[in-house]
Amino acid sequence: MSPRRPTLLITCGDPAGIGPEIVARAVASTSLRRVARLAVVGDPEIFERALHRTGARARLRVVRPESFDPRDDAPGIPFLVSSDEGWISISPGHASAGSGRAAARAIETAARLALERRVDGIVTAPISKHALHMAGYPHPGHTEFLGSLAGVPETRMLFVTRRFRLVLATVHLALRDVPGALSKPSLVRTIEFAAAALRNFRWGSRRAIALLGLNPHAGEEGLFGDEEERFIAPAIREARERGISAEGPYPADTFFSRHAGRKDLGAVIAMYHDQGLIPAKADGVGGAANVTLGLPFVRSSVDHGTAFDRAWKVSRSAANRPDPAGLATAIRVGADLTLRAGRRPLEWSWP
Repeated sequence: MSPRRPTLLITCGDPAGIGPEIVARAVASTSLRRVARLAVVGDPEIFERALHRTGARARLRVVRPESFDPRDDAPGIPFLVSSDEGWISISPGHASAGSGRAAARAIETAARLALERRVDGIVTAPISKHALHMAGYPHPGHTEFLGSLAGVPETRMLFVTRRFRLVLATVHLALRDVPGALSKPSLVRTIEFAAAALRNFRWGSRRAIALLGLNPHAGEEGLFGDEEERFIAPAIREARERGISAEGPYPADTFFSRHAGRKDLGAVIAMYHDQGLIPAKADGVGGAANVTLGLPFVRSSVDHGTAFDRAWKVSRSAANRPDPAGLATAIRVGADLTLRAGRRPLEWSWP
């Protein structure tokens, strides 16, 4: 493998969604193929339909996963077959057990090759959690699924944007359940994940890690809630004692406008999903990439969903066809992180 061009394996996501179409358009991009050596994993018949529908010009070389060799320079983009039930197994634009099964098998194949160090990282197109459950997979999303496949006890979600690196302290929870899911130990561990990411990806291990408050005005001395005093501030103090430059808690409503230009800011920790995802998605599709912390390999993903309402419905000439900008960002971020990490297995302990 070239030291300048890592090998990234792209999953097609839920085949009933826009995943195959945006992957087809992405791998046809010569600019993205200059960033990384790209391979795709999924169902070959469905992907050929995506190439035809989008008009993407990409020559494929179909291979079985066990035969894949990233050093093989044969013509064509390697397409690894993870399932072959074909077009008849899905209902385009709708979640189903068939589409969930195909998506899950692609994820399993990609994770296996990454764990075997046969690819430098994986990039994932969007999946449907509902389809995944219909197919018998209990995981709430990609992050938890990959963590299970890799055998790691904990993972965290990081969103890399043009201005910020945002880590979520909690992920897919009802808002009423967030306070009960937070604790001093869990927050200290999230801070450790953020600090390890700064070290792993050479972003500056001594840069500041800012924690947002849970409540309006970061609680305002307990007037609007006491979680900041009970466990957010104590977690910050413990992290500092361990040599991590943690700070806060900051009121979330003013933090992003006041701190956008800080050169010493390494990462921001949000207490719940939308608190972190609103600024992450403020720049629209392609403005952020989702990265899983805790895995021994790099995984990046799009910042959007399956868009069932738009999948497989527009002609190749339509102006509003599925946009691969999010996947392009995930590919660029994934390539950058694999090179920053030096292609070594990632470590998530601190120090």
